[in-house]
Amino acid sequence: MSLHFGKLGDWNWYWETLAPTIAQKTQAQHFFTKSASPRFLQSVGVFRGFPESDVPEIAFVGRSNVGKSSLLNAIVNADTKALLARTSATPGFTKTMNLYGLGPQGGVHYKKQPSGHGKIVGKGGITIVDMPGYGEGSLVEWGTEIMKYLQGRKQLRRVFVLIDAQHGIKDKDRSLLASLRLGGVSHQVILSKVDKIYLPEAKSIKRFDGKRLDKLRPKGTLQGLRQTMEKLREEIKPPVGAGAIGEILACSSDVLVDERRLGIDAVRFAMLQAINFPFRGDQSAVELAKKEGPKIRTMKTNTPPIAASPEKPLFRTVVPNIPEKPRPEPSAREQRAARRAGRKPSARGPSAMEMLERMSGSVG
Repeated sequence: MSLHFGKLGDWNWYWETLAPTIAQKTQAQHFFTKSASPRFLQSVGVFRGFPESDVPEIAFVGRSNVGKSSLLNAIVNADTKALLARTSATPGFTKTMNLYGLGPQGGVHYKKQPSGHGKIVGKGGITIVDMPGYGEGSLVEWGTEIMKYLQGRKQLRRVFVLIDAQHGIKDKDRSLLASLRLGGVSHQVILSKVDKIYLPEAKSIKRFDGKRLDKLRPKGTLQGLRQTMEKLREEIKPPVGAGAIGEILACSSDVLVDERRLGIDAVRFAMLQAINFPFRGDQSAVELAKKEGPKIRTMKTNTPPIAASPEKPLFRTVVPNIPEKPRPEPSAREQRAARRAGRKPSARGPSAMEMLERMSGSVG
């Protein structure tokens, strides 16, 4: 087992999966920053409020202020004057699950159906669901609806759980991961804000806050990063039973290493891999991206623009394939057990309420 370090700043650990090739990461970068148009779709407060959809979904979840919104902005290379996700310094500020569509050609959009109901459509696209941050007492307020979505949404392909690299895994992180394992939900862990503990040797290291670039110096060691990841692996991948996907991604949305955001292309690749994106095996995508160069663009939105100010950020924190195999039908014995437990006989694993009770109980 070893950490993989590539020329493009790939500081990740793949112990059960294969690291993406340069061509694959370049195609992922091209999809999110050039070929696809990001658009805000809808905010949803309760699970039953989710619209129908033909588009696969990827969810991002983590503790309050773990950097979800900043990461999403970095993934789509959003202009800071029209950010994809709203950021806030107030823990647990957002109470809704927020949907963003990203896709080629016409993109992903919300379409009114003849029945009067809305539907998310967009061939070849992806829907990002930014979930409210948990912690600071917010678990009781929205935990039930969150778990209903994570357990019952058929369009969901993968949940990315963000862990703060500096502060490490906390009790509520452990509770959420346990609930995802019990529910059989495909999930993957990302070490966010990795620049707090490690910055590699490079020709250029800069911090980008949307206004200016500040030069930075290398920090920490590869051995220290490895030790952090190995400790985290013990938490997310128990020796018995299912666990997170066998890789840990490390990234920072605020740091440019040799003019590339630290680890973002690997996250982009993982998102597209989760929805079974048809990566090409040749170098044509690499050459195309080199020819076009970097591109910063604004977001299309169905809502009027909001004026930003230093006191009130323009956007606040909001909440969002290798395709998963269909779950087998439960046996007669499992159906009887499910009815006794108060669940639908067709459902596998504990109910959303049971998951929430376990999460709340384990953290006191």
